[in-house]
Order: sequence, then C-alpha cells, then structure tokens
Amino acid sequence: MKSWIEKSYIAKWFITIALITVAVYLSFRFLLPLIFPFLVAYFLAWIIRPVTELLYRRLKIPRIIGGSFALILLVAVFGTAFCMLIKILIEQAIEFVKNVPIYLNMIADKLDAVCQHCDNLVGFDGGTIRNIVDDNIIQTINMVKQNIMPKITHQTISITIKFIGFIGIVFIVFVAAILMVKDYPKFHERYDNNKLYKDIHKVTVKLSEAGIAFLRCQLIIMSIVAIICVLGLYFLKNDYPVLIGLFIALMDALPILGSGMIFIPWAIIMLINGNIYTAAILMTIYLICQMVREILEPKLIGNRIGIKPLFILISMYVGLKLFSIAGFFLGPIGLLIIITIYKVLIEKSDQIDEEKIIIYDED
Repeated sequence: MKSWIEKSYIAKWFITIALITVAVYLSFRFLLPLIFPFLVAYFLAWIIRPVTELLYRRLKIPRIIGGSFALILLVAVFGTAFCMLIKILIEQAIEFVKNVPIYLNMIADKLDAVCQHCDNLVGFDGGTIRNIVDDNIIQTINMVKQNIMPKITHQTISITIKFIGFIGIVFIVFVAAILMVKDYPKFHERYDNNKLYKDIHKVTVKLSEAGIAFLRCQLIIMSIVAIICVLGLYFLKNDYPVLIGLFIALMDALPILGSGMIFIPWAIIMLINGNIYTAAILMTIYLICQMVREILEPKLIGNRIGIKPLFILISMYVGLKLFSIAGFFLGPIGLLIIITIYKVLIEKSDQIDEEKIIIYDED
C-alpha cells in the first residue's frame, strides 16, 4: 500500500512538472513575443518608481511628469555610457579589420611551417598538405560567396525594415512604462486582495528573488572580470583591450566553459612561440578571473537559485534548439520559472495538507 502511494505521488508530481514545462514552452513560443515590450516597460517602471514616488511625496510632482523625468534621466545616463562603449568597440573593431591582412600573413607563415613539418613527418612531397589546405580554404570561400553572402544582403533589407518597427516599439515601451508608474497605486489597491493575483504574486516574488540574485551576481562578476581583462591586456599593450576584454567577460559567464576557452589556448600559442612572459601574464589574468568567480559567486547567490551549472548549460542548449539565439537566454530563464512554479505548488500543497490535519484534529 505504501509503495503504491509513493508511486502515485511521484507520478502526480512528474505530470505536474511536465504540464508546467509545456505551459512555459507555449508561453515562450506564442505569448512572450506579444507581451515582451510590456515586460520591458514594467522593468523600467520598477526602476524609476522609487524616484517617481519620492518626487510625488516631497514635491507633489504628478507621477506622470516625475516618471517621464526619471525615465529620460535614466535613458540619458545609460545611453551616454552605452554610446561611449560602442564608440570604443567600433574603433577597435575597425583597427582590427585594417590589420587583418597582417594577421593573415602571420597565419600563412605559421601554416607553411606546420604543413612542411607534416610533409616531412609523413613522407609526402613538399607542398602536398599545403595544397590540400588551400583547396579546402578556396571551397569554403566559394561556399560563403554562394550561400551566405546573398542571405546577408537579404537580411540587411529585412533588418532595415525591422529597425523602423523597432523605433515604434521603443516609443510604446516608454509610454507604457510611464503609464504603469502613474497607475501603480490604483492597480495595487484593486488586485491586492485577488486570490489569483496572490498566487501569481508568490511565483513572481520567488522568481524575482532568484532571477535578480542571479543577474546581479553575473553582472557584478562580469564587470569585475571585464575590468581585470581590460587592464591586463592594456598592461600587455594589446591593440584591442576593450574589445577582447568584454568578449572574454561574456565567455566567462558561460557555465563550465568560461574564460579558459580564450586564455588557455592563447597562452599555449604564446608559449610555443617562445613568448613566456606573455603566456605567464595571460595565465595570471585567467587565474585571477577564476578566483573572483569562485569567491564572489557563492556569496552573491548563495542557495537562492540552487541550479547546478550543468543544468544551466543543458537549458542553454535546449533553448538554442527551440528558440535559436534567443533561446540562449530563454533556456535558463525557462528552467528557473519551472523550478519556481514547482516549489510554489509544493508549498501550497503542504499548506493545504496542514490545514486538513488541523481541521481533522479539531473534529
């Protein structure tokens, strides 16, 4: 009898998780594209609401005016910083493109040496392997010209049309954010005692706690890692410290993989070239980045998320398969939503069971 109850309990929660997973998938597939601008608007409203309420209480400035002022100030500050960063990245990217022929010549020289060594090792005539490599390179270039370049040209027109639509969406987001701030007290009074709202609120509170903890942790660590990488590359007198440093910081945020994907091969190449000093500096930067992540991650997140890095990586892969590039972010978010809803349902079920026990004891 006990075994049957345990099996039915497991089957019940397995079905529950399956239904939650299907609901999250369908929401991401069909509902998210429709409500995403308003989610962004809600996030902006959540950021500017304290300033808006302060202006309303202290100076009696109407919320719609205070919200507009706060939103414009927020956009101005972050927009200026973002534009400055983009300017630096574009300048370094242009400089990199200009130097591509030099790097290609360096790669060609290294490739000649490697191919010649392979010819001598295998016993082929001189230039045999290099000819094979050249043929493959030519085939790859032709494939890019035939298949990829026309798509890029077509996408350019499509992107231009989408950009015009994007401007309209941005306007809607801004207006929606201001209206949300203005009407927040009314919404709060109207729906605060609604039972459905309370259930949804439990999920959103837990989700925001875990999500904000995770995002805050990643942003703090990525910022520190980016600063360390940029300073380290400046010290090495690299030509593209900001461009490479930010890219490495993004790679460092990937679970399991991390910044070692860049630093370790780079250090090995420098070591093979006899540049021991550069290899040592690169490995030092890598170890400092790892120490920062290992020290800060447990303190900033703690046990509020409870998702193993392997499961985050799996969710990223599943998300990529289901939702393309956007799935890289939607996968972990979906996993977090599924776990949060499951925990809330368990807590609610436990509360119902406790209430039944209390009623039974009173009877």
